[in-house]
Amino acid sequence: MTSTSLDLLVSPQEFFHDKITTASRQLNVKLEEHVEFYLVNLLTNFVTSTGTAFDGEEPQTILSTPLAFMLKRALEAPSDKQSTLYRQLGDTSLYLSGFFQDYFNNKTIDINYYISMGASAYKQAGSLSKNQARDDSLQATFHALSDNFSQAVEVVAQASDSTAMQKNEDILILYDRWNRSGSERLRLLLQEKGIQPIKVPYKQAQ
Repeated sequence: MTSTSLDLLVSPQEFFHDKITTASRQLNVKLEEHVEFYLVNLLTNFVTSTGTAFDGEEPQTILSTPLAFMLKRALEAPSDKQSTLYRQLGDTSLYLSGFFQDYFNNKTIDINYYISMGASAYKQAGSLSKNQARDDSLQATFHALSDNFSQAVEVVAQASDSTAMQKNEDILILYDRWNRSGSERLRLLLQEKGIQPIKVPYKQAQ
């Protein structure tokens, strides 16, 4: 039986639940149950929708939709649509900054920009949903994600690290990412490679 056929025996929800709970344990991060549930569904939804985030009625490819454009649409939307659009902005920021960290290696925009945008978007989504009774359960989740966005990113990133780096260039990229972020997860990955990382001055690109 091939590995592909084995994978088909596990639902996406089960697969990502295992990844998220394992990642949380490895990083010693305690996620509230409703936040863990949200992360599992987030990853499942992005995978099953083939990498698209639905913004209004138009499917947008997440890697080609600037966050600033998504923010503009949320700001200009009718009040009854804003919470949903801010949530989509937060979801996209979390998915990209966690699951596709290598995407930022050759980009001028730093990952911290995505983290900042995501945290702010979830905060807005939570505030806008506070008067909607049916969204009471989501309000607490949005605020938790906003307050702990960096931790959520680390957990999702850990869950996505399914293959070991082999090339020296990959290790240098990993070291640079750690030097920029100070991530405990990345420090542990470097130590697994026999490297004790030391901070060096980082000059932000002009």
